[in-house]
Amino acid sequence: MEVVKAKPESMTRWLILVLACTMMIGNYYCYDIPAALHSQMDDYFGKPSDFETYFSLLYTVYSVPNIVLPFFGGFFTDKFGARVCMIVFCLFITCGQLIFAIGLSMKSWPVMLLARVVFGVGGESVGVANSAILSEWFKGKELAFAFGINLSISRLGSVFNNLISPVLADSINIEFAFWFGVILCGTSVCSAVLIASIDRGMDNYLANKKGAHGLLNDADEEEEVVLNANAGSAQKSLNQSLIDEDEPAEPKDEPKFSDVFKFKHVFWIVTIICVIVYGCVLPFNNIASALLLERDYFMTPPDECHLLIPDQCQTYPGNSAQDCPSDKWYQPPIPLYGTFDGDTYTDFSTSDIDCTDDYWKDCMKIYCDRQTDAQMQASTIMSIPYIISACLSPLLGGVVDRFGFRAVIATIAPAMLVMVHSLLGYTDVSPVGPLVGQGLAYAGFAAVIWPSVPLIVPAEMVGLAYGVAFSIQNAGLASFPLIIASIYSDYGDKYIPGVETFFVLVAAAGVLVGLYLNYYDYFKIDSVLNRVHVYYADGFGEEDATNPIHNDEKTIGGKVRKFPSDGSDSDEDVAARTTSSELFASLH
Repeated sequence: MEVVKAKPESMTRWLILVLACTMMIGNYYCYDIPAALHSQMDDYFGKPSDFETYFSLLYTVYSVPNIVLPFFGGFFTDKFGARVCMIVFCLFITCGQLIFAIGLSMKSWPVMLLARVVFGVGGESVGVANSAILSEWFKGKELAFAFGINLSISRLGSVFNNLISPVLADSINIEFAFWFGVILCGTSVCSAVLIASIDRGMDNYLANKKGAHGLLNDADEEEEVVLNANAGSAQKSLNQSLIDEDEPAEPKDEPKFSDVFKFKHVFWIVTIICVIVYGCVLPFNNIASALLLERDYFMTPPDECHLLIPDQCQTYPGNSAQDCPSDKWYQPPIPLYGTFDGDTYTDFSTSDIDCTDDYWKDCMKIYCDRQTDAQMQASTIMSIPYIISACLSPLLGGVVDRFGFRAVIATIAPAMLVMVHSLLGYTDVSPVGPLVGQGLAYAGFAAVIWPSVPLIVPAEMVGLAYGVAFSIQNAGLASFPLIIASIYSDYGDKYIPGVETFFVLVAAAGVLVGLYLNYYDYFKIDSVLNRVHVYYADGFGEEDATNPIHNDEKTIGGKVRKFPSDGSDSDEDVAARTTSSELFASLH
């Protein structure tokens, strides 16, 4: 029989990981359903002129509550417990998706927008509670691995959505595609309840075991307490020696919101480039399906392409296409005028066709079938960045820990995005290559940007720093979709080249900010971002200088080393801070 002294020692932790992955899939899947069904929703609502504006608002209103919530998600988790918050946040996600499905069935934009606000309340915060649970079960074991697997499976939820939602919309109907999201969210709630039940049961088991035996004979736990106590003494000793050896160290104040004004210049540079790069990636994914249809998979045919009988349905006997491209990714010709479904049209256009309606599915069968094929192809191709990100996430954090170059990679990422969006906007190359580039840029940037925060702010302010960064990022993500919708309208309801030009300019600004970040890192803060951070428990030489960001660290040969934690000359490594791979995996 297994004798368990702490959660990380129990094999049950692997069941917790499976349930945590299942719980997050519903969130990621449902967030991107509108993006996967962009053109289908346009058809469903009758192709109104203001569709793009309302569609963009679906993502804007999701981000609005998350301008504020990052400051409170961790607080609520600490105050009420990860188990309770995890269930509550999953219920918000499920209720939001339920209201959205109802609103779609009603064809009510106000209800759908309200639903996305509710969804957004839980969508971002559930990750905080999820990370807290995994930390308890994998601390000191396979924490980075668990976070990486959880992130990869979660992101695959977006990939599954891109592949499954168009199929459901075509084979059944668009309403069911959104109701299927409700089912997945219900599965997330069930997973959260199971996690909470198992976690509570383990807590009760450990409490009873401790009560029966007085104290758990947990050597690892005792060692951790001793190490923490010694490390705390060492840190106090170092801080005292850096200020005045005869002056006693003062107790640290609790972090306050006003401490944001104490953040160093480099933090705000990192935050700005974060907004820029994520603004080029996530808002693009929102419109990627429609953009790829316009550019590659459902292109407008040349003017000379026409039907032999221009006032009849495509399925009318003998009504063949004339002078049209042989490429299957072009739209087939449609009637120019005529009477269809009881209505007379003098200037018939694609905006009059609703492929979700049975009449048009029969009358414009060639058009609707080709549109369906194009939508599925576009949804598959737009999944490339998320697939690459999901595969690389467990690996990149460790690479960054080993080799550094955080600021360099943070500059390369927007440079790659300049190339990506230039190729998509100004050439006719296959979109596969550019989207592979976007996936690499996205994965690499996320791997370096979030683990950089603990390196550039005091340790006691890391939580506040993440809250500020997430808040500003969501402010950007709330505004970018509306800007894109405005550009789309100004360019005659076309994404290319206007929207892609916007992305190129934004990414170029990111390159400039990245170059400045490297300059500041090298000349102002002794390459804190670009160097490798290694923590040893050994002595220092006379020539060492203090780290410009953390005054409890010193630099030896370009590497940051911790003050000895036990006063000995031991060469054993001491974990001084969560590694980059753990931080990266737990955040994005």
